Amino acid sequence: MSINVFLSEKLPKKKDNIISIISFDNEVNYCDNILSTGIPSLGSKKIYEIWEVDAKVDHKQYESLNISLSQNHIFGFTIIDNNVSYEELQLTIKKNYANFYKAANQNNMDIVKIWHYMPELLKVYSSKKTNYSLLCDARESVYKDYFKDLSYPAATVIGIEGNKILMYFLGASCLKYNVIENKRQVSSYDYPQNIFLEKPMFSRAVRFLAHRSDNEKIVISGIASIKGYKSMHNENLKKQLNEAVKNYKTFADIKNNNTNICRVYLSKSQIHHAQIVIKELDIIFKSNNYLLLQGDICREELLIELEGISSV
Repeated sequence: MSINVFLSEKLPKKKDNIISIISFDNEVNYCDNILSTGIPSLGSKKIYEIWEVDAKVDHKQYESLNISLSQNHIFGFTIIDNNVSYEELQLTIKKNYANFYKAANQNNMDIVKIWHYMPELLKVYSSKKTNYSLLCDARESVYKDYFKDLSYPAATVIGIEGNKILMYFLGASCLKYNVIENKRQVSSYDYPQNIFLEKPMFSRAVRFLAHRSDNEKIVISGIASIKGYKSMHNENLKKQLNEAVKNYKTFADIKNNNTNICRVYLSKSQIHHAQIVIKELDIIFKSNNYLLLQGDICREELLIELEGISSV
């Protein structure tokens, strides 16, 4: 079995082979092996995202990271205080990013995806940099040491409330690791500078096969209403959702696919439309195959974003 991700209203009774339990609450927190993202769910029920693997999981510390490790998978996270200067925060993110790769490499794992949840994502500093700029700069400096090509892991970056940053990653002992780009979009690292001064260095998706796994998985980066490199359908939420779904479908067959688990992030400015979006999502996905969450996107004009994981 490869990693199995599923949604549940109940916590699993047996947790020996659970590498992560994700909850969606207002504050970033870690308690009783449950990681809260600081992203509230916009659904009517409390839902957990359960990550199940094929072997016993051990929990340990590595530098500033909490690590969950099985024979063929690794999950790690860090929670960072946001109440420091731009320069201090950038150094802290860089250090933690480097620790992600040190921990993965020591266990012969490849990182396939990294998630980032940051308060005040688009806050502009006196330098005209934003917190998103800060993240991209820190990531690029670390990637120069770890990548000689463009085989970057997938990534999601979402703006949250509060004063804590959450970053976490998934890695696997990969028999296969292939990055996949979207022909409908310019690769993120090739965006022109009028979109981002910094390079958002991530792949649109990563398809991988872990040791002892019976099927390949694909992890899909955050996908919004972007065609080429331009944001589409300004201020039109329904059209932005449809455009984002078109991009998502380039990576995953979502029709009758129970393995496809999708997170959908709705900008805070749009949460009054949550019930309309839920009706649309119930048609696009099965109701137990997605979560609608409140989270802001890396461009102010973008209102909604999708990400996910699926068997291939």
